[in-house]
Amino acid sequence: MTEQSPRRYGTALPMKWILRFMATSFVYLPAGLILLLLAITGTVHVRSDAIFVLWLFGFVAMMIFGLSYMFASGLTRATASMNSTMSAEYALLNAGIIAFFAGYSGFLFPPVGEYFAAAGLISMLLSVLMHAANIVRAVKGTRNTGGRSREDE
Repeated sequence: MTEQSPRRYGTALPMKWILRFMATSFVYLPAGLILLLLAITGTVHVRSDAIFVLWLFGFVAMMIFGLSYMFASGLTRATASMNSTMSAEYALLNAGIIAFFAGYSGFLFPPVGEYFAAAGLISMLLSVLMHAANIVRAVKGTRNTGGRSREDE
């Protein structure tokens, strides 16, 4: 039996997306630190919970998305199905983080801010669900090649 090439199971997962998730996470980390410093010194009035959500989804979730795609694609070679939604996940997660922060931080007036925060949470939830579905699909072994699974080989 010959060793099979990883490209047999779909196009390779674009490293630029993995790096984009990880690099973006390092934008949110110092942004949150600076905002927290400004909030503590009284320079800016922003809710600390908004900063913590900024870190949780901006830094932690972005980093986890990037790393989990890197590990899942490397371990399972199930890349074709993951490629199709990475840009949507990235856009939804970023839009959600920014909308939630803008709405919940106290920068916007209450009725508008609440709608922004709710829309942001929904956007983040959709992104997380898309990501979880991709990782579960990869772990289950579906290679998006006619429904064959890893056990069929």
